[in-house]
Amino acid sequence: MATKKDLIEAQGFSRRRLLSAFTSGAPGGKELEPAAPLRAVAAGVVLSAMIILAGVFYGLIRPGLPTGWENNTLVLVKDSGARYITIDSVLYPVINTASARMLMPSGKFSVITTDRDTLDGIDIGPTVGILGAPDDIPAPGSLINDGWAACVTDDAETAVTLPRSRLVSAVDDASVVELDGILYVIAAGIRYEVAASDSDAVLRSVGLSAGSAVPVDARWLNLFEEGTPLAPLVVSNAGDTLAGSGLVVGGVIHQEGDADDVRYLVSEAGELARLSPLAYQLYLLGSGAFLGAGVDVSPADVRGLPNAANPAGGLDWPAEPLTSLARDEAPCAVLGHDETGEPQTLFATLDDQNDLGEAGVSVSAGGGALVRVGGSTASDSGMVYLIDESGTAYAVPGADADIVGRLGYDVDDIALLPGSWLQFLAAGPELTEAAAGSAPQPVAAAGQ
Repeated sequence: MATKKDLIEAQGFSRRRLLSAFTSGAPGGKELEPAAPLRAVAAGVVLSAMIILAGVFYGLIRPGLPTGWENNTLVLVKDSGARYITIDSVLYPVINTASARMLMPSGKFSVITTDRDTLDGIDIGPTVGILGAPDDIPAPGSLINDGWAACVTDDAETAVTLPRSRLVSAVDDASVVELDGILYVIAAGIRYEVAASDSDAVLRSVGLSAGSAVPVDARWLNLFEEGTPLAPLVVSNAGDTLAGSGLVVGGVIHQEGDADDVRYLVSEAGELARLSPLAYQLYLLGSGAFLGAGVDVSPADVRGLPNAANPAGGLDWPAEPLTSLARDEAPCAVLGHDETGEPQTLFATLDDQNDLGEAGVSVSAGGGALVRVGGSTASDSGMVYLIDESGTAYAVPGADADIVGRLGYDVDDIALLPGSWLQFLAAGPELTEAAAGSAPQPVAAAGQ
């Protein structure tokens, strides 16, 4: 049995061997490399960076709501097709773009696209909007405020076009048209009713014929301003002697030295009224039928007679006899504006007769118009209308700079339009902020 001394020596021997193992290295002289202390730290950094990058990438493909989304933002939900307008951090379903724009201050309109999950937890209000308001509003650069064309079709209806490029051109020719048995002459921008009792003679006198009359509808006819009817020119008290002159009332004189077609009519007031070549032809059907074609006088013979303020006949009558539009050319009206911006409708025809369209209203793709009806260049009175690609006119009451700006326009984008053109356009609902912010109001059925 080991003694205590033996145990002490064995313990010392074991301690010396252990110490020798630590200080002498591994067998064969190969040292074990100590583990790098920063290896775990580096791995952690790399792993953290990967997690961050994954989060950034996920955020890019599925962005959240941007700063400032709480107001004046149209939110489009890509995975459901829903859209909302934001007011005080509440999402209100809105039924069309025009309604959304009317609820946002001018210049504040913004659009974001997101998904349904991003909107989780956000309060949703009631649906708002103007039922029937446009969803696609024409851009300012796509407005067609000029060059509208209205052409008579073969079946006496009207094809109205708002074209991006010129479709028709104004002409100096005239056309005889017929509505409800009454003949009219269309020349320049005026319609002249033809006296029914002498229609054939009157038309011959002005260079036209009833045989070429084109049936038209009332809306097309009303595009032109109403002129003085074409009828035989009759002078009151014609044939009476004009005291102190030797001339007769209603007589025609030609002053020596003037061109052959320069004539004057002696009025009942003793004044000389200029008689245009066309008016002279109508005079020959009226008072001239028994007074004769006229007399030549010297300037001295009429020295004491004053000139009349207005010419004889209608103030708006053409000066010269007219030339008829060719039978194969469609009578058209074209909308234009003078140098001051005042609107004018002129008689025209198609540049290419093959471009005559179907009856109805056609607007170039993406086009529309912003017009004011009933106003003038000197006044902002009248009603503003937004016209979209469907040819529908939407009234915009109180269209000041702010209201027009909400729709994405400037007041300078508004052009004047004669109200007669509106007859061809379908009427849409009024675009107002109050209506846009209310629940959609369905249109009552006919008879209700």
